[in-house]
Amino acid sequence: MARTSPRRGTWPVVALVVWSLYVWGTRISNALGDPALSIGGKAFSGGLSLTFVALAVAGIAIVARSWSRARTPIEVGVLRAFAGWTVAVWVVRVPMIVVADHVVGFKVVHAMLGVISVVLAVWVWRTASASTPAEESLQPAARS
Repeated sequence: MARTSPRRGTWPVVALVVWSLYVWGTRISNALGDPALSIGGKAFSGGLSLTFVALAVAGIAIVARSWSRARTPIEVGVLRAFAGWTVAVWVVRVPMIVVADHVVGFKVVHAMLGVISVVLAVWVWRTASASTPAEESLQPAARS
């Protein structure tokens, strides 16, 4: 019988995808509309943001493809790369924002964006391979 409910570990990916598209889509919009940001700054900010958009699109594809089957090792690797990149960027960005000349509210908001992003990334990392094809074949048959 085909499994119609989502596989274990799907909702963390969905959460990280939606959150990343919101955060980094907003960053693209803000960077493009910021007259104080140089062309190089806009290019860097846009490029960094596009890495997250690309990983989020890959996350959507993985969720769709693995909705009712185990993820392949490549899919697990892509999700872990997404999670790892998220943590790496925020571990660098939050301290940079905190020590920069920004108002306290800006620092608090961006620290919270970073904390939420890292929590979601850790959740994805931990559940990315909740069931690999090999593990799934060792598990008892799915409950009806």
